[in-house]
Amino acid sequence: MSVKLFVHEINRCSFVNGPGARAVVWVQGCSIGCPGCFNPDTHPIMPLTAEGVDPEALGDDLGRLPVDGLTLSGGEPLEQPEAVSALIQSFRRANAGTVLIFSGFTPERIFASESARSAVLQADAVLAGPYLASDDPLEIWRGKRLILVTNRIEPHTLMPERRLEVSLQSGSRLRLSGYPDESQREVFFNLMKQEFQHDQR
Repeated sequence: MSVKLFVHEINRCSFVNGPGARAVVWVQGCSIGCPGCFNPDTHPIMPLTAEGVDPEALGDDLGRLPVDGLTLSGGEPLEQPEAVSALIQSFRRANAGTVLIFSGFTPERIFASESARSAVLQADAVLAGPYLASDDPLEIWRGKRLILVTNRIEPHTLMPERRLEVSLQSGSRLRLSGYPDESQREVFFNLMKQEFQHDQR
């Protein structure tokens, strides 16, 4: 496999990025740069000399996890359509779960691009459109449009919720995920400034 996938982060089990327990891949690189994006660190595009990962090997690895599906976010997955297609195909060979893509591309842009359209057709659903910041919990995905490629993901399971998930990643780094509002973020960051006691019982 010659095509590589540039990856920002991987969560091997998340409950706030689609229905059920999901493996999540945040790709690196996004030329859209939506104001207020929760993942601005994923925007810089990796240089051509950077080492990417083999999407087929990654898909096989994630597909063997006891998860209900795979979610692709970023970054912009559809700016790496060939690698994303290879990742999804490999995941599906090992796992019968669903595949969800979060994309800043509009449906019109997706359908106008053969490579983006091909990648989308590998998934079950796509939340498409640029991110528009809003504190209204019912408007988290304001500007997004749902593309149902199959009937395997029920639309009601994608209803947005103001939830925050914290996971410990490699290198002892904390990963925040989900769609918290500013007050929830402030509470979390204030907690992180406190000194914690470790009960070793």
